[in-house]
Amino acid sequence: MRGKFALLLLATIIALSHQISTPESSHYVGGVVEFTPENYQQPSEQRIEGNMEAYMQIIASEEAQDVDILVFPESTLNTRSFSTFVPHPDDEIAPCEDENYEFFLRNISCAARTHKKYIVINLTEKHLCTEEEQEALNDDRPCAEDGLSYYNTNVVMNRNGTVVSRYRKFHPFGERGINTTLVSDISTFTTDFGVTFGHFICFDIIFDEPPLKLLEDGVKDFLFPTMWFSELPYLTAVQVQYMWAWKHNVNFLGAGANNPEVGSTGSGIFAGRKGPLTYVMSSTPMRRLLVANVPKAHTLEGPYTHDPVAVKQTEEQMLDLHLKRDHLDIYTTKLVNVSQEKGSEKLCFDTLCCDFDYELTFDDSLVTDESDYYRYHLAVFDGVRTYDNVATGGVLTCGLFACPSDDLESCATRFNASDNVVSPVTFTSIKISGAFPSKSHVLTMPNALDNLINPINFNEFHYEEGEERTEDGETYKDITLELTIPRNDLRTFGIYGRNFQKDGQDVTTGGASSLTPLAVIAFLASVLLFLQQNNN
Repeated sequence: MRGKFALLLLATIIALSHQISTPESSHYVGGVVEFTPENYQQPSEQRIEGNMEAYMQIIASEEAQDVDILVFPESTLNTRSFSTFVPHPDDEIAPCEDENYEFFLRNISCAARTHKKYIVINLTEKHLCTEEEQEALNDDRPCAEDGLSYYNTNVVMNRNGTVVSRYRKFHPFGERGINTTLVSDISTFTTDFGVTFGHFICFDIIFDEPPLKLLEDGVKDFLFPTMWFSELPYLTAVQVQYMWAWKHNVNFLGAGANNPEVGSTGSGIFAGRKGPLTYVMSSTPMRRLLVANVPKAHTLEGPYTHDPVAVKQTEEQMLDLHLKRDHLDIYTTKLVNVSQEKGSEKLCFDTLCCDFDYELTFDDSLVTDESDYYRYHLAVFDGVRTYDNVATGGVLTCGLFACPSDDLESCATRFNASDNVVSPVTFTSIKISGAFPSKSHVLTMPNALDNLINPINFNEFHYEEGEERTEDGETYKDITLELTIPRNDLRTFGIYGRNFQKDGQDVTTGGASSLTPLAVIAFLASVLLFLQQNNN
């Protein structure tokens, strides 16, 4: 007993010795965790205990010592069959040592208290549903027979282990038996270092609620637990986190579940227009804490110039990361003629038209009968797509993307590891411009990716949105994206947009997926198996 007391006392002294940021600090210390959960072949309770122990080791680690706020990823702690009640933030409850809550929530609350950190976890929550509560919420959906609702929930605990914020995911992506709130939660909390955070989960980021509502409320710092399934050419994990943070000039702390076999990886800390502070995209399972000094939101000016990549991997290694493919076959496209040093094209899809002007060099000395190289297509789309038949959404985009052959069906796929791939094509300049709808339900962002599946730093581009103008009764803004530094490793370069008004509509004619039916079934089966294992 004395030994345990001494260890607890030592841990408390160490925890209290680290520097805590204050409202006067110019920055705070943020941490995000890239996390591979325990093996799914283990019994559920044993697996949850293993995940919890790993969480607590990270919280107590030397690397986390100075971290003020630590974010863990989505769906890597508990399961639906071992769900827990979560206290309402208004009740100011610390689950530590409170038997009303499951052991993993209690222990992590105690760890937050011991190590004096804000801790953000994502878990499967159970909630007692009553007719009285449903009526008060104007929710006419009936409660389940067992009286329980289950949510994919973020839980935020302060330095005392008290639950100060809770958010229930509004846009599920394949989670089995998970409920949603009638309207999206708008969840924020203010820390003792003077920063107000908002938070949401994974698939939520490509919708308007709650993310854009939080922005309207003036939130400048965001927390994002995720289990993302990356997709070429526009929606790989860090690519999405980076472009969203850059577009809105906000701090963004994204923590990703890691399972590269099904395409899950991607964590990072981003400081708005300053760019990424640190991030990782991995082709191998890992548990990795990323830490950065995050500038307070009012100082997000001037780009960072350091290399933010936390883990260096080769293009061949990244082939082990599974990547989905967007529905490109119904886009309006044009193959880039790499034998011409200059090109100029105007492409339209419905009412969206974009101009492409580019210059390139082609080093034919690199090309042999035994070598392969990427070609490029220009593309425009303004329609409705499906996200793996989970939801549909309006997308409008003008971009350039890499293809292993001249055929469009090869675009957004990659060569095999056994191929001898060379890089004879160097784009010395690219300018993409178009008139995009300027309405509250349209969001447009710059989007760029290299062959290592890392986002290209926007210090290398110029992105500009012009003033609103009216033409034929419609309001537009002219958007331009320009490459300012030559690149021979482009995977994607474009303007990517969402039209939220088209969400839920039928998919644009041309097919729900550009993958073969068997490929779609195989991928969805692997993802659903992964999610179901995690929820059982």
